[in-house]
Amino acid sequence: MQYRDLGKTRLKVSVLGIGVEYLKDASAYEAKEVFTLALKEGVNYFDLVWTYPNIVEGLKKAMSDTGKQPILAFHLGSCLRDGRYKRSRSPTECEEYLKELLETLGLTSAPIVNIHYASNLGIWQELNRKGIVALAGKLKAEGIAKAVGLSTHDPEVIMMAAKSGLVDCVMHQVNVANHFYAPRDEALLLCKALGVGVVAMKPLVGGELLKAGRKVKLANYKTGWKSMMVNVPENSNPYRLLNYALCQSGVCTAITGVSSTAELTQNLRLFEASEAEKEYSGLIECIKASE
Repeated sequence: MQYRDLGKTRLKVSVLGIGVEYLKDASAYEAKEVFTLALKEGVNYFDLVWTYPNIVEGLKKAMSDTGKQPILAFHLGSCLRDGRYKRSRSPTECEEYLKELLETLGLTSAPIVNIHYASNLGIWQELNRKGIVALAGKLKAEGIAKAVGLSTHDPEVIMMAAKSGLVDCVMHQVNVANHFYAPRDEALLLCKALGVGVVAMKPLVGGELLKAGRKVKLANYKTGWKSMMVNVPENSNPYRLLNYALCQSGVCTAITGVSSTAELTQNLRLFEASEAEKEYSGLIECIKASE
């Protein structure tokens, strides 16, 4: 495994991280197996945008079995009510839910609290008005959070948050599908200059660019830019896609959503892949052809 500094957080994160989107329907045992393999292979960054009981139980068991403590990114605003996901903008509810999760996992603090789903400038302003941004700062000041992150789909929000000095890291789509989107690069360069770590989400474009030899539609929430139709090259593979994301300015870790240990094992082969297997210029050409 390789590691990079997550901006100014002083946290060293594995260049490959784990997302839990595709573990929502897994059993606690299956989730535990994924987390255990990840920890044994040196993956130490887990993004907990979803905290369903099966995921939390599996994570707790994996940490207990391996004796390893990963860098966990909790989301302020991603809560559960009656077993279902609830997006909350209540500082009280968000703080209480975070503290419940920490207690369940046997933790006294959160390595990272992400301000959840600031998908555009209007929502970022709403999060400020409703006190979620202030809550993140309070949790850091109190030592309950070691660092403050931000999850967003909008480069303008990234730049505004980075300039504010309120956030230590940002989570944003960084993938070959938005290669030609200039605001993305502007935001990434600013983050690098200010020491704000970048967590690349959807580096595989939701798995769509793994459909080698097929014509696929990429939704804008996956590209981080716009929807498009793309003819996926026959030689597309996860190593090209992951290598692309990790080569972009300021990127510290790329988060992959996996549903099984088999998928995780395939992604981990990145570190054994040849330069030819990781070369991504053909993917850039296929995106350019879709313009």
